[in-house]
Amino acid sequence: MRRIFRVTRNRRWLILLTSVLIVALCVVTNRAQLMRAVIAYKISHARIFTPPPMSSQSAWHRLTESAQFYWDFADFVMARNQRLKQSKPALEPLVKEIARRQSSGEEMEYSSHIYREIRWLLNYTANDKETQAKIVELRDSLTLPPSEQHLATEQQSSDGSWGLGLTSWYLRLYYSVDQVKNCRANPKYPFSFLDRINSPEKLTVVLDSDLMDNLTATQEFSEEKLNETSSALARILFADQPTGCYAFYPGLNIAFRDFVARWQNPDDGWWGQWLVDRQGKVWKMDDVSMTFHMISDAHGQVPHLDLIGKRLLQLDDVNFPAGVRFEGQYTNHLNWDAVRIFRYAWPYLDTATQQQARVEISRMLQWCLTESYRPDGSFQENALDDTPEDAYRYGVWFLQEAGYFQAKDRFWTDQAFPDAPAVQARIEAKLKATGLKNPGLREAYESLQAGKEE
Repeated sequence: MRRIFRVTRNRRWLILLTSVLIVALCVVTNRAQLMRAVIAYKISHARIFTPPPMSSQSAWHRLTESAQFYWDFADFVMARNQRLKQSKPALEPLVKEIARRQSSGEEMEYSSHIYREIRWLLNYTANDKETQAKIVELRDSLTLPPSEQHLATEQQSSDGSWGLGLTSWYLRLYYSVDQVKNCRANPKYPFSFLDRINSPEKLTVVLDSDLMDNLTATQEFSEEKLNETSSALARILFADQPTGCYAFYPGLNIAFRDFVARWQNPDDGWWGQWLVDRQGKVWKMDDVSMTFHMISDAHGQVPHLDLIGKRLLQLDDVNFPAGVRFEGQYTNHLNWDAVRIFRYAWPYLDTATQQQARVEISRMLQWCLTESYRPDGSFQENALDDTPEDAYRYGVWFLQEAGYFQAKDRFWTDQAFPDAPAVQARIEAKLKATGLKNPGLREAYESLQAGKEE
């Protein structure tokens, strides 16, 4: 009897073990599909998309289309994560070398331009061949003398931009916008790179091409192109005094404002990428960076600021590009965006929403001072801002925007920050010790000085 019982018990354990092994095998075999399903669910659950208008289709049909859309978007996210993982061994030591040289005061603009384009290729495209070629170009650039690096800070004869090392038009525009905006005399070379958008028709073609993203077909996500292009154009065309160095088409600023108005989502006031699904229907994505740029460059002169502020709080724990977290963590870059949005929206927010915003800004400030800022006056690099110049710029800008240094800027609180003068002095000293040859480090230092003079 005991033997029969023991055999039966052993058989049960064998069946259980076999079942576990079968389940484990299924999980391993279908791990990629399971991960894709989890990502699709998280994106859907975050509610960062405004779906297409309801049609006469059945509820089941609409549910199927929604599931397909999120499934397709998750596929892009997985492919991007895989590209980043595969490129890390080759790219990480190069980025560390750029950071080391920047921290020691070397100009690294040419290498930084190349790296910026690599980041776009990895995060937003499936162009592996071009990515690998740019990584080789980045490695070679580190052998160049400082005089060659400096050339990237000068205007280029080819198209009048300041984009040496960049092949993408939108990035050449991005790195040239300050020079265009501030130009008051004839430039050395004409701004021919602006010809691409210099009529209402040309402008609309470029912007709509970036706005309407057919991700499933192209495997290219236009979020950064749309973000940087629209931001650069806003800084120029929203300006009270447009540059006198380029003959913009009459009324081009009106055409741009019309695009911005058409682009804004009336449901929550936000701006973001529009994605076209397999049925040709448009899903409107919320994007904290694009919303920040449109509000900031328009100096807060946009509709729905009350909705915008409330929506920002709903996305406080959602990852970029929709929300203010990056890989689940705060960053000074996105926190700066958020506080600037709160500043413009503040007069339009009800008391309860203002209190929520106070709590959120306080958390951001606490994180900056304890997790990002270092006692020696520097800032910790992170996955979003992984070079010293970006770490310093966004660290300084966030602290200034939050009113940490100047009481007059504290729109959200009456709290005093007695340690602020000492913190500012340490940041200034650390920046000054680099020699300020790097434009980004110099920009951070000058921003601190300008804040004192106001």
